[in-house]
Amino acid sequence: MRKVKLLFLVLVTLGLGACGGTMMKAPTQQIKPPSSGKATIVFMRTSFVAGAIGVEMLETTKGDLKFVGNLAMGDKIAYETTPGKKEFMAYGIAADFMLANVEAGKTYYVIVRPNWGTGGFAPTPVRHSTSKYNMAMPEFKEWVSDTDLVIPGPDTASWFAEKKPELEEVYKEYWARFQTKTPEQIAERTLNPEDGVSK
Repeated sequence: MRKVKLLFLVLVTLGLGACGGTMMKAPTQQIKPPSSGKATIVFMRTSFVAGAIGVEMLETTKGDLKFVGNLAMGDKIAYETTPGKKEFMAYGIAADFMLANVEAGKTYYVIVRPNWGTGGFAPTPVRHSTSKYNMAMPEFKEWVSDTDLVIPGPDTASWFAEKKPELEEVYKEYWARFQTKTPEQIAERTLNPEDGVSK
């Protein structure tokens, strides 16, 4: 994985990545328990497919965009948020969504996986044991241990201010498409309170 990540960094340097240099490696790689009254959602990206495409993660509750972070291949973001119902958008070349209902004091895990042929990435809940992507899989430990925890860098706010109008248009287009999914498809893309773990 390290060799592939090195190749990815070269591609970014050549201008083929889309992350805009807004993220940096966290000073500690430990995922801390959420602050009092908060929940943490860990977004992980491991697939080599479309590895040179940057993924922008946003919380989009009621259409108001809040920047979570840029997620490169081999990275993870630990995003702290308030409990309750949420919407999240992942945007590569196309956009896709995940719903969430999270509880305070819990840490949740999401695998951000590429959609073949679309340039989009699907944020998919990792459940305890009852889905295709679950914490009982041997791969889950690798997803957590073999990804680098990154945090927003000093230029994040200015980057997002410039990018936000474009992302708002992306949101309008793809959120309308997400509404056409079946109840079963939406359930697969919903992070439930019981999917979290207490640390």
